[in-house]
Amino acid sequence: PALLTMLEIPDYPTRVALVSGASRGIGRGVAERLARDFAGVAIVARDEATLRETAATIRDAGAEPLIIASDLRQADAPAAAVARTAAHFGRIDALATIAGAVA
Repeated sequence: PALLTMLEIPDYPTRVALVSGASRGIGRGVAERLARDFAGVAIVARDEATLRETAATIRDAGAEPLIIASDLRQADAPAAAVARTAAHFGRIDALATIAGAVA
């Protein structure tokens, strides 16, 4: 089957994305781009201060940000981020695992 573009997804403006590595670089760029079309964007990274900056640009783009300051290297952290996002928004439609530490 052919892949659908984001604009072809039904109920696109109500969608929610979860983006890891969203405090800087490519992850931040992906989160900010998704915010232009998605209703909510959960952003995950270790540095809460830079996540707050990303959240401000998400809000300015018209989406609701959810800041999750977490170290995804911890065994329970990924499941907790998913659970928190689903509890807050009631759904997760897209997952972007952009960056991660390797130490």
